[in-house]
Amino acid sequence: MEILIGLVGFFSGFICGLFGMGGGSLMVPAIYYFFGSNFPLDQKMKISIGTSLFVIIFSSISGIIAYFKNKKIKTQLILFIVPSGIIGSQIGALLTSKLEDKIVKYIFVLLITFLGIRMFFAPENQSVELDRKNNNKLAAIFIGFFSGFVSGLCGVGGAVLIIPFLYLFVKIPIHYAIGTALIAIFFNSLSASIGYLLHNLVNIKIGIILAISSVIGAPIGAKIGISFEKNRLRKIFSIILIISGISVLLK
Repeated sequence: MEILIGLVGFFSGFICGLFGMGGGSLMVPAIYYFFGSNFPLDQKMKISIGTSLFVIIFSSISGIIAYFKNKKIKTQLILFIVPSGIIGSQIGALLTSKLEDKIVKYIFVLLITFLGIRMFFAPENQSVELDRKNNNKLAAIFIGFFSGFVSGLCGVGGAVLIIPFLYLFVKIPIHYAIGTALIAIFFNSLSASIGYLLHNLVNIKIGIILAISSVIGAPIGAKIGISFEKNRLRKIFSIILIISGISVLLK
C-alpha cells in the first residue's frame, strides 16, 4: 500500500512541477477510492480533499524552488494575485450556494474550453520583461480576483485559470506563467489545508508519504517543463485545459 501511495504522490508532484497545477485531480480520487477505506464514510471526501491540499503545500514548494533557480517566476505579480484571489474565492464560494449546479458547471466548462482554445492558437510570448507601459498591477489584481472567484464558484484550483490569464493578458512566456502560478498554489493550499487540519480532516500518515514522494516528483517535472520548447509546452497545456472542460461536461 505504501508503494502505491508513493507512486501517486510522485506522479502528482511531477504534474505540479511540469504544468504548475496542484495535482489534486489525481490525488483526491486516488485517496478516496484506494486509500480511504478506513475513513469515516460521512467525511471520506472531505478527508481526501484535505489530505490532497496538505500534500500540495510541499509539492508546490519543491516546484517553486526549481523555477526560482531558473529565474522563471515574476514575484512582483504574486503580491497582487494572492490577496485579490483570497477575496475573489470568498465571494465565489458565497455565490455558488445560490446557483444551480448545472449553471456552475457550464460556466466552468465554457471558460476553461475558451481559454484552452485561445492559448492553443495564441502567438508565442517572447519578452520576459513586464511592460511598464501596461498596468500590470491592475492586471494581476484582476487575474487574482477573477481566478479566485471562479475557483470558489466552481471548486477548482486557481492555477488552471491563473496560467492562461497571465499568458494571454500579461503576455509573459508559458514557463514564467507556470512558475508564478506555483506560488499562488502554495498560498491557496496552505490557507485551505489549515482549515482542514483544524477540523481533523487530514490523514497525516498518508499525507506524509504522499508529500515525501511528491517532493521527489515535482523538481523532475519542473526540470522537464523548463527544458520544453515554449510552443510545445503551451500547446500541451492548452489541450489539457480543453480536455478538463470536456471531462467536467461529461460527468
